[in-house]
Formats: sequence, structure tokens, C-alpha cells
Amino acid sequence: MAGLPDHTGGSGPGWNEPEYEVIGGGMIDDQPSKVTDRKPGTGPPLASGNFSVTAGEAWRNTRESFTSWWFWLACALGIALAWGIAAALVAWAESSGGFEAGVANAVHLLMAAFLALSAAVLGAVWGFRHPNGSVPSLLLAGAMRGVALAVPACAVLMVVGFNVGGPIALAGAAVVVIVLEVALFGLIGAGSRRCFAKVMPAGVLAVVLMAFLCIGNVAVTVLLLPATTGTGQASVPVNVERDDSGRITAYECVGNLRPVEVAHTDRVAWLATTNPALLLGSVGGELAPTDNPIGWMLSGLQWAADGPSREVPCLSGESSDGLAPSMPVALTGLVLQAALAALAIMSGRWLADRRAAASSGPG
Repeated sequence: MAGLPDHTGGSGPGWNEPEYEVIGGGMIDDQPSKVTDRKPGTGPPLASGNFSVTAGEAWRNTRESFTSWWFWLACALGIALAWGIAAALVAWAESSGGFEAGVANAVHLLMAAFLALSAAVLGAVWGFRHPNGSVPSLLLAGAMRGVALAVPACAVLMVVGFNVGGPIALAGAAVVVIVLEVALFGLIGAGSRRCFAKVMPAGVLAVVLMAFLCIGNVAVTVLLLPATTGTGQASVPVNVERDDSGRITAYECVGNLRPVEVAHTDRVAWLATTNPALLLGSVGGELAPTDNPIGWMLSGLQWAADGPSREVPCLSGESSDGLAPSMPVALTGLVLQAALAALAIMSGRWLADRRAAASSGPG
């Protein structure tokens, strides 16, 4: 992102970004943007709730992308990388004895998770390259690009699923998550670009946010996990029911409380829910057969988010029917991503307005 030519009119000599507005523009995906001398936000007023006006603005934002072979090449590379990394991981794990032989459908599940990661990165880059417009139009433009990425991704995912025997329903879930990730990360990219007049610091901010949401949140969660271990009180579980994979699903509690060691993973697991790969992976884990070791790994984030009651039955003497319903990891992650996207785009608009006011001078 850093080092790409600035089509928003903020870095060249004699250019004052607040006095120019990008019309069209591209990622690595289209021709140089056309620039007008209209200040952002001073164009024809948008009718409140007028979807056709918003859709028209969104289409102008995406039109040049869809007619550019660079855009489609980026989509193809994102899909190919997701498949290649998933296949390489499974091949390495099988060769080292990490998986049992015959777990070929792990490629399908892991590919879906990495597709969400590709969607997030591409969405942020596209949003960074197309930062101008109202928030609804930016969100809709991101969704349009997300659909353009999701359609071929779904086709490839279904082909891989048919070949290796993975859950075909995962392709439908992947489409929804990919569209949402491109749209939300597009707002993060656009907000980062609006925060600064120069491309370089805006690019650094966008890269830092992407790095945290795609890698850093998992690393921080892993580092904090040991600190969640402590001592609790539990009684004895009876009438225990298990699923096909052997995990406890229901129980009753009897006897006196005794001290046990528990890990309150729910205190930090929420950080990792914003990771796009884990977000789709948690959906994939629910769709995979319960005896699939990869499906069990992917659904592990949900168990971590549910806290110690999953691993320590009868914690504080509470039976399974007294536990609160689990909050889906995917929903938690999307809500947190949406909150960060809103913060980024609102901060960017506020800073852009301040620069515009400063450039216009007093009076």
C-alpha cells in the first residue's frame, strides 16, 4: 500500500488534498483516477434514505475495478493463495505425522478460512484506493467487490469440496463471510486513507490495522492465555452425555465443591474472534463432521470463548442446563470488526474535515 501512486491528490507539489475529490480510482486494479476541484462532501446532496443515489455512487466507485484485469488478477491470486497454503499445510502435517492419513477434506476447510483472510486483505487495499464517498456508498461498494471475489471463490471451493469430500455447505457460508469481510475491511482501508493527507502514513496505519486483525490478535491471545489459569471450585458431574467426538454436552452436578485448576480463556478469546481466518474457521468447524480432527480444531475458538465450563463440568456446582447460551464466535467477531471499521471511517472523516477547514482559512 505504501509506495503506490497517490490518486487522491495529497502528495504532489501544489496539490492540496482537501480541495480535490477522487472520481473512480483503483487498487492495483485500474487506470489513474480522475480528479475534480470539488471538495469531498460538497457535491450534490444525497437524499436521505435514497438507495438509488447511494447505489449509483457505489457503482461509480467500483466501475473501473470491474473493467480492469488487475482487479480480477488480484481476485484470482487471492483464491489461488488460499488453496495453495491450505494444501501445503495439510501435506506438511501429513508428512510429519500431524494428521491421520486420509484427512484430505482438511484442505477444503482450511482453504475456506484462508479465503476469508484473502478477502480481508484485498478489501482493505481496495478501500484504501477508493476512499471517497459516503459511508453507505463505501459499504455498498465494498459489498459489490466482495460479491465479485466471492462468486469465483465459491466455485473453486465447491470443486475442491467435491474432490476431497468436504462439507459443500461451507461454500455458502464462505460467500457470506467473504462479502462481509471485503466490505468491513474496505471501510478500515478507506478510513485509514482519510486520516492523513499523505499516502505513506495512511498506508502505515492501514498495514498496522490489517496486521493486528489478521495476525497480531491471535499472537496476543496466545501470549495472554497462560495468565488466565487460576483456581476455581467444582463438584462432581453425573449423567454425563457426550457427542460423537467424545466432548461433554450435558451433565448434572452432585456433591460438595472442591478446588480445581481452571483456565478462563473467555477473558482473552474475544480478541482472536476478529481474525478473518478464525472467524470463518469457526463456521467451518460447525459444518464439519464432529469426528473430523480439523473441524474440531476450527471450532476450538468457540470453546475457548465459552470459557472454563466447557472443560471443567460443574464449575461452581452449576449443571449444564444452568449455563447461559453461547455467543457465536462469528457474530462476536463481526460486531468487533464493524466497531473498528466505524471508528476508522469516522476518525478519517473528522480528520479530513479538519484539514479542509484549516486549508480554507478563517472566515
